[in-house]
Amino acid sequence: MAAQKSRRSSDRQIQQAVEDDRSPATRKASDAQRRRAFNIALVLVLATLALAPFAGVQLPKFQAFFPSYQTAVILSYLTTGYLMMGLYQATRTRSLLHLSAGSFFTAGVLVLQLMAFPGAFAESGPLIGGSQTMIWLWFFWHAGPALGILLFAYGELRKPGAATIRHELALLGSFAITATALFATGLLVTSFHDLLPVMDIKGDFSGINSSGLAPGLQVLLLIALGALWLVSGFKKVLHIWLGLSLVALLCDNAITMLGTTRLSVGWYAGRLGALISAFVVPLVYLQEVKRSYVRAASAVDKLTEENADLAVQVDRSRHDPLTQLPGRSLFTERAETLLAACTRAPSGFATLFIDLDGFKEVNDQYGHDRGNEVLVRVAEILRAELRDTDVAGRLGGDEFAICLDVPAELSLAVANKIAGRIVDKIAQIGLGIGASVGISACTESIRQALSEADEAMYESKKSGKNRSTIYCARPKLAFSA
Repeated sequence: MAAQKSRRSSDRQIQQAVEDDRSPATRKASDAQRRRAFNIALVLVLATLALAPFAGVQLPKFQAFFPSYQTAVILSYLTTGYLMMGLYQATRTRSLLHLSAGSFFTAGVLVLQLMAFPGAFAESGPLIGGSQTMIWLWFFWHAGPALGILLFAYGELRKPGAATIRHELALLGSFAITATALFATGLLVTSFHDLLPVMDIKGDFSGINSSGLAPGLQVLLLIALGALWLVSGFKKVLHIWLGLSLVALLCDNAITMLGTTRLSVGWYAGRLGALISAFVVPLVYLQEVKRSYVRAASAVDKLTEENADLAVQVDRSRHDPLTQLPGRSLFTERAETLLAACTRAPSGFATLFIDLDGFKEVNDQYGHDRGNEVLVRVAEILRAELRDTDVAGRLGGDEFAICLDVPAELSLAVANKIAGRIVDKIAQIGLGIGASVGISACTESIRQALSEADEAMYESKKSGKNRSTIYCARPKLAFSA
């Protein structure tokens, strides 16, 4: 009973672990995780404030910086989109689909921005767009994560954990909307480039401040951060790290606004802030994957250990608690295994059925405690006569059985010799105790072997007890011990 309760408790714990590990969006964050996220956000804010007075200082141009940075950010958002898509497919939670779409849209805009960077793909200039394409794509890619998080928060506030009914259709719809938004963005900054307000004049993008574009972006990011807080008060794992990514984007935008020119301290610091923002979710998700793996491995180890303990307890429950010999069920199982092995060898096989003589009188005269001592002593005698390959068991009451692996040509002779020694040693217990033994060489089945040995044992009792008899259809031969 205790083993069953332990097993049920373990099963519940494993099931709970599985449910918890389905999505960090639903798992409660620990105090340590919240403190860690807060400390990182604080460092980002303090670093932004420390760099603010130097934001306009110009730095040398590092030719490989922007393509390398842009590639890293693209890969990070693609990874985030893919991971959020995986979480959606595991949970069918609609709001996670919005996060995935926002990440894929942002990655697509970043690809367009890389193509618009002068010298990235063509020495003569940008591959697509004109002088305003880069700065407008900067706005759109910063808006992408904020819009994705806003839609996620709206979905969670409206109906927490709402699942899609037709998830294939939802995936197709999300893909279509994301692709359409990306196509419209690309069309706007290329085909309609000349209609866009001028924000960048030869690397001076101070127009993002005077036009209200960058301040509006900050407001959008703050609204997304506030909406995310309303969802759970940053009590969920995914929520706190999404919040940190928004803080990094706020710092990126703020220092970029102060820098106002390309290659300034503010511009470089902004790119690093954007890189941190992009990498927050994938890195945290990798940590979550590690956590889930460790928990799963621990659960498997615990389950394996409990199964082993349960197997030992089950095996013990199939032993006679008094003599520690296998009970009828376990004895039969082991005897069948031994019979199969002897048949394959081939080897001889013999079965002994042992019934005590005078046992009832011992119980009646000396009490059951003394009778139990006799049974324990008989079990010790049987164990002493057997090899590791042989099998002994208590079938019930004062009945015992043995199955022997013996040489084929000497099976009956060896079995009878062992039976004689057992009869002699049991007689030495005293108290009027003896043993009648029946022997069978049947190899067809354990059931038949026990039946034949049992019949032979009764012949031993009829012949005067304290002896062994070998079964044969007729006549039956009795041997005195």
